[in-house]
Amino acid sequence: MAEKKIEIAAEALSTAPPRAPAALPGGIEWLKPFSEAPTALYTNLYRESFGALARALQAQADFARRLAECKGPAEALSCQLDFLRSASVACSEEAQRAYRSLQSTLTSAPG
Repeated sequence: MAEKKIEIAAEALSTAPPRAPAALPGGIEWLKPFSEAPTALYTNLYRESFGALARALQAQADFARRLAECKGPAEALSCQLDFLRSASVACSEEAQRAYRSLQSTLTSAPG
């Protein structure tokens, strides 16, 4: 008899539809700002990172083209120094751009 009850209970559990988790009192709307802020931050971080990567790759491609067009060692050295100078300036500008972007994302984040 006990075995039959165990079999019936096991069968009922295996065929029962999964139950939804119990809802929190007051709902879960209070969690929304906690998930939106990181999403906005990471989205902005990825957008800025890919933008910086695209600009750096374009600068390197332009440098390779100019280097290929050089007529002699002196011109190639001058081209390399120009690239080094422009890359340093670009790095500084990217850091400033990233800081401003992070600042604006954090100040406009909900919550």
